[in-house]
Amino acid sequence: MKLKAELAGRDYIEVDCEGEDLQKPGRVQKVSVLGCSEFMEMMRKMRRSFGNDIAKWPVPGGTDHSSLLLKEMILKLRGEWQFPYPHAEICHCRTVATETVDQAIIAGAHLTEVVTRQTNASTACGTCRPEVQKIIDYRLDKKSS
Repeated sequence: MKLKAELAGRDYIEVDCEGEDLQKPGRVQKVSVLGCSEFMEMMRKMRRSFGNDIAKWPVPGGTDHSSLLLKEMILKLRGEWQFPYPHAEICHCRTVATETVDQAIIAGAHLTEVVTRQTNASTACGTCRPEVQKIIDYRLDKKSS
């Protein structure tokens, strides 16, 4: 099974694991990483400190894109990744994909107003704004307001 966390067109970490159970991935077989110098340095430090078994790496607490991507991958490997919005489209009025909103958040849009400006989500009726906030809160380890 392949697990991937990415900032589309920029940075990614992909892990090949034994097994097919997303709730409990098997042993890590291969790690592939590509990204900016900040992301690559973070990966080098983790590998130097904890080896290639990224299931044992500590979950980073930062809000930069590198920390958010690494956190996602580690939680996926532990079977603890529970993304808060399960549907492909988050804003039905403007036909905005959930992935588009999530990518904006990973890239630094940490307020609903910023996500709205960057993606057009919540610019019509606004009923998706609480869902956008839930994604922000999940990514940044905050409790929903």
